Amino acid sequence: MVNAILARFRDRDLAEIARLALKNARHAVTSLAPAARAAKQADQAFDRRWGTDTSTGVSVRELGFDATQIEECRRYDPSREEMLRAPVAALGLDPAEWDFIDYGAGKGRAMMLAMEMGFAGVAGVELSGRLCSIARANIARFAERSGIATPARVIEGDATAIAPEGRQILAYFYNPFGATIMAAVRARLEAALLDGADRVTVIYANPEHEAVFGTAPGWRRGATTTGVATFLRER
Repeated sequence: MVNAILARFRDRDLAEIARLALKNARHAVTSLAPAARAAKQADQAFDRRWGTDTSTGVSVRELGFDATQIEECRRYDPSREEMLRAPVAALGLDPAEWDFIDYGAGKGRAMMLAMEMGFAGVAGVELSGRLCSIARANIARFAERSGIATPARVIEGDATAIAPEGRQILAYFYNPFGATIMAAVRARLEAALLDGADRVTVIYANPEHEAVFGTAPGWRRGATTTGVATFLRER
């Protein structure tokens, strides 16, 4: 335990150590709140139901990213059901008419929710090979137990290099990246509209960098639900 803690602080300056300590303290306080405890119980219930492994968070450091990637990437935490279901309902979308793509797919929780909701196609983009392996195993187990045969694929790679597919694309973000990567992914979504897509809808949970879409030409705000912003663009 001690060695693991010391390893996290190795090669860091005092300012970075202070930032990490503050971040961990905030996370610890937040996790004690009743809403956080209820969310954790719901996460664990999901995994018990489907025999999956999605509830345990993973820090960026544990994923072995280099210093540049760490600055732009965020830790893995599972999406809660209402982060996807509530905005889809508020927007009045029929999932069967949309292709779903989760940017920063982690262990695949949002992808499984999208499969359960009946999206036409489901994809997830994830940089971490470790998380991709877990997501693929989770999705296979979920498909077997649920009997849901929705096509679903986990794409290991840089989100800024992935061209989203579909005529109507729903892009889901659970605060996975810094503003620079978010802007590059937005450009990819805009390019998809030039390549044949008719509409793009963005669901952005915990929208730390919502200005990336909110101030970009051609995008308009959609319905807002608790902790979630949505943005719309058409060809």
